[in-house]
Amino acid sequence: MMVHIYDRILEEFRKSNFKKSYDLALSLNQEGLNKNILTILTISSFNLQKYSDSIKYGLMLFETYNVANDLQLLNILGTSYSIRNDYKNGNYFFHKYLSIEKKNYSVIYNYGINHFRQKDYTKSKKQFEKIISEKKDYKEAELIYGIINSELKDYKKAKKIFKDLIKRNKNLTEAFYNLGVLYQKINNFNLSIEFFEKAIIQNNKNFQFFNSIGVSYQKIFNYDKAEIAFKNAISLNDQSDKAYYNLGLLKHKSGFFEKAIYYYDQALKLKPNDTDILFNKSLCFLENRNFNEGINLYKWRLGGIYKDNSSIKLEDIKGKKVLITCDQGLGDTILFSRFLKLLLDLKTDVTLVVMVAMVDLMKCIDSRIKIISATDNIMRYDYNFSLGDFIYIFKLQERKIPKYKNYININKKYIDKWSRKIDKQKFNIGIIWQGRKNTIIDEGRSIELKYFKNVSKIHNVQLISLQKNEGIEQISDFKKKNSIMNFESELDVNVKFLDTAGLMKNLDLVICSDTSIPHLAGSLGVKVWLLVQKYPYWYWTSKNNKSMWYDSIKIYKQSKLNSWTSVFNKIEYDLKSELANR
Repeated sequence: MMVHIYDRILEEFRKSNFKKSYDLALSLNQEGLNKNILTILTISSFNLQKYSDSIKYGLMLFETYNVANDLQLLNILGTSYSIRNDYKNGNYFFHKYLSIEKKNYSVIYNYGINHFRQKDYTKSKKQFEKIISEKKDYKEAELIYGIINSELKDYKKAKKIFKDLIKRNKNLTEAFYNLGVLYQKINNFNLSIEFFEKAIIQNNKNFQFFNSIGVSYQKIFNYDKAEIAFKNAISLNDQSDKAYYNLGLLKHKSGFFEKAIYYYDQALKLKPNDTDILFNKSLCFLENRNFNEGINLYKWRLGGIYKDNSSIKLEDIKGKKVLITCDQGLGDTILFSRFLKLLLDLKTDVTLVVMVAMVDLMKCIDSRIKIISATDNIMRYDYNFSLGDFIYIFKLQERKIPKYKNYININKKYIDKWSRKIDKQKFNIGIIWQGRKNTIIDEGRSIELKYFKNVSKIHNVQLISLQKNEGIEQISDFKKKNSIMNFESELDVNVKFLDTAGLMKNLDLVICSDTSIPHLAGSLGVKVWLLVQKYPYWYWTSKNNKSMWYDSIKIYKQSKLNSWTSVFNKIEYDLKSELANR
C-alpha cells in the first residue's frame, strides 16, 4: 500500500500537479517523510505559495540530510523567508547559494529583492548592478534598479533608466507607472499624471494605478478627477484601505466632514487602529467644531506611542510634580503652553521638556515653570503627559480656552535691538508665506511671495521678511520690482526665536500663512492677519474671522479652494482703510 502511494505522489509531482502531490504526501505518517517525500513537499508547497510549509519541510531536509549544497533548496528557503519578511534568514540562504554558484542571475535578483523588501536600498542596488552589468536586456532587473535609484533620491539616474526601458519596451506598463511615481516624488504632479494615464491605458485593472493618479490629481486640487480615480481604485479592490483613506482625505479637505468620516471608517474596518486614519478622523470632528468627539481621538496624533491620559482630572494633579513633554511642531508647543499657567494656579510643580531650540523662548512664559531639554536630567515626577493632552484634561470647549493678551514676555533687550534696525516712520509689516514642505499640513497652506506685490506698493508700507530656510529663494526675484527687507542672516543665530520675537514686537502688523509664526506672534500679543485655506486646520476654524486662541489674530479665509486672490484683495482693502484712519 505504501509503495502505491509513493508511486502516485511521484507521478503527480512529475506532472507538476503540485496540489495533488502535496495533499498525498501530507497523508503519510511521520515515518514516511523520507528525503524524497520531504523534497516533494518542499517544492510542492513552494509552488502552491505555502511558504511557511516550504520553510518547514525545507529545514527538515536541510537539517536531517546532507543537502546543505542543494542549490534548488537554498533558493526556495531564501525566497520563502524573504516573502514572509524574515530578511535575515533570507539573506543567509541566498548568500550561501551565491557562495557556491555566483552567476545565477535569478538568484542574484531574489537576493537583491530581499534587501529591497527590508529597505536596504544600498545593498539591493549592489546586487542589481551585478545583473545590469553582466546580463543585457533583463528588463525586470532594470525596472527594480530604477525604483532603487528613485528611493535613493537619484532621480536623474532613475528617470533615465525608466525612459530607456520605455524606449525599448513600449508595453512595459510598470516603467510608465514608476516614472509617474518618480515625478510625484519630486512634486511634478502634472507629469506624474501623464505617465499614470499611459500606464492605465495599457492596464485599467490595476487599482494601484488609479489610487496613485488620484493622489496626483488631489495635489493639483482637481478634486473631481481625484474622486473618480479613488472610486475606480475601490471598485477594482474593495479591500484597499489606502484607497478608502485617500477618498476620506479628499472629502476632508473639501469640507465634507461626514463623508470623510464614513470613508475613514471604511478604511479602519480594513486596517483597525491605524494611527494616521484615526488622527485625521479626529481632525474632521475638530474642524467641524465637534470638540467632544474630536478630543476622544486626538490622542492618536502621537501615533502608536501615545499614552492615554484622558482619565486625568485636574484635582489629581493639584499640588503634584508634573512632567510635560512637547508633541507635534513648534506652533503646537506655543499654542498649548498657555495651559501651563492654569496648572500653576493649582500649585502644581511644572517641568516642561522642549526641543533645545525652544528652551530660551519657553522660559519667558513664567519663571515658576522649569524648562528643560530632552538632553537634561529629568527629576522624579507624579504625573507625565504631553502638551496636547491638555485639550481633554481641560475638556476643551471654545468658551473655556484660556486667552491672554500675551503670555510670552521676552526681555526688553531683544525688542530694543530690533528697534534700531527698522524705520519707525514706516508701517512695518512682517510676512511669512511658506511652511515646511512635504508635510500633510503643508498641502495648500503655503503662498507664493508674489501675492504680496500690491501690498508692498501701498504708500508708507515696508514689508519685512520673517521667512527662514524654505521659501527664502523667492526673495531675490521679488526684490527686483518690490521693496522688502530681509534679516534672515541675523534672525535666531544664537538665541532661537528670541530675535524673531524681538523683531515682531517692533512691527505694526504680521501677515502670514499657517506656520509657527502666527502662534509666536499671538502669544506675544502682536497684531496678526492670518491667511488660511478654505477649510483650514482645526486651530483656525471659526464662525467669524476671530481666533478662538489669540485675541490679536484676525483670520482671512479663502472663499474659493486653492485661490488666494480674494484673500489678498480683502487684505489690500483693509490695510488701506487702516492706514487712512491712522
